Amino acid sequence: MPSLIANYKEKEVITKAKKHYSIVLQALKLAQADAGIPGDNSVMYIGVENANDVAKNFSKYIPNGHLCLSNSNDKLCNDLKHNVLLSAYKDQYGPLSLPAIILPDNGVIHFTLSQKCVDTVVENWLRDPVSGEPLYNDDGTPKVSRDIRNACGSIFIDVNGSKNPNKFGYDAFGVTVWADNIGKPSWNVYGTDSLFSILSGGELKYNTNE
Repeated sequence: MPSLIANYKEKEVITKAKKHYSIVLQALKLAQADAGIPGDNSVMYIGVENANDVAKNFSKYIPNGHLCLSNSNDKLCNDLKHNVLLSAYKDQYGPLSLPAIILPDNGVIHFTLSQKCVDTVVENWLRDPVSGEPLYNDDGTPKVSRDIRNACGSIFIDVNGSKNPNKFGYDAFGVTVWADNIGKPSWNVYGTDSLFSILSGGELKYNTNE
């Protein structure tokens, strides 16, 4: 019986994740059609100042969604601020926060803004591949990588909001949006492999922390 229940819950999660990802893609396609530039995801990020503006743009194309901006005092919205277990680095968590859109089936889509689809020099701390702790030079300064990035932003899908188990790769998934595609974040801890696995007919891959 426990295995049957677990299998049922996994199937439910997979169904919702596929549905919510489809909602994101459909919103992008509708916005692109309105702007007359099919295939260009930057339509959601042109002229924005912050992640709230991105969420507002998406909300125009997500029917019956409940928009939660970062300064919202709505209890429904504030309940969405929680930590989710990363899909790598044992026992480490990453936060999900506002802005977001609550879907009619209580799934949630969170939004962040990166480089607005424009080439930008980015510095990031290098981390230990096992512990996830920052690495340091002999003089005590952090080791960093420098590269040029042009991501528009990130989108996080949480199929059941703040409800448990709150695990990236199981009930939450993150992707990076570029002008011409949607793919894996540079820091691969948000369960993107799991999402792309189920989108192609495979299984969830959420146990890398166990």
